[in-house]
Amino acid sequence: MQVSQKIALSMAIWTGLILVFVGGQSFELFFILLLIGLLISRELSSIYIRSSTADRLDGFIQVGIIVFIAIVARRILSILNLL
Repeated sequence: MQVSQKIALSMAIWTGLILVFVGGQSFELFFILLLIGLLISRELSSIYIRSSTADRLDGFIQVGIIVFIAIVARRILSILNLL
């Protein structure tokens, strides 16, 4: 099994665990935990993967960071009663 397949399998397992434990309770918590999983898998596999695979993971991480910024901005606006 290739390293990229192992990363995909580990992310699928991580996503399944998040769905089991978080469920439908918090959409925001699901995405934050998914981003944490992506960051951990990228960091732990950085010396074993090719640059093309790393670039693909970086793209997913960048999208995740944008979603994280949107979640934080929405939370700040709701605390300030502007939303």
